[in-house]
Amino acid sequence: MLIGIIEDHQLVRDSFKKLLELQPDWKVIIEACSVTEAKLAVELEQPDIFIVDISLNGTETGLSFLSYLEEFFPHIKSIVASMHDHEPYVSNALRLGVLGYVSKRSASDELIDAVKAVALGKRYISEDVNFSMSSENLALTVLTNRELEAFPLFSKGLNAKQVAQILEIMPKTAHVHKANIYSKLNVTTSFELLKIAIDAGVIPLDELT
Repeated sequence: MLIGIIEDHQLVRDSFKKLLELQPDWKVIIEACSVTEAKLAVELEQPDIFIVDISLNGTETGLSFLSYLEEFFPHIKSIVASMHDHEPYVSNALRLGVLGYVSKRSASDELIDAVKAVALGKRYISEDVNFSMSSENLALTVLTNRELEAFPLFSKGLNAKQVAQILEIMPKTAHVHKANIYSKLNVTTSFELLKIAIDAGVIPLDELT
């Protein structure tokens, strides 16, 4: 497994790398201390997983790098390892597609488990991380921004062709979004999708009357 790290403290980067590379076939291929450096590196070589600190030296934060990954390299899974283990940092990161969130206080014990879980597409949040997102909204954080746009439309029972017209995308792309949404939210019917949308507050009940 190929791993990238963006962390502005050399000692922390070194300790993370040493810990991760104790695992067979794991290799840290990117070590960046700033968002600018990380962007340049990921253009050349993409890891499977990126471990990101939120608070960085410079004008850009780890959240801006997560947004960059979501837009240009959505196949790269991400984990936040930060001292900012509380709201609103956690929810903001999860909305940017982060699958793992580990407090630096427990990173030495939990980072390996987090990487293993995220590599399988599972969510991992260490127990000492505090966040208040509802279970329904937490579920929606696995969707991309484009899938989030399509989600309420499919929840209302629109078909792929109708969704494609509204979002001005190709019908084939709408079909892909629908399949991804159903798979990621583990539903098989539009009724189940509608229930999630209502519980998460994405669709107000008065819109259905």
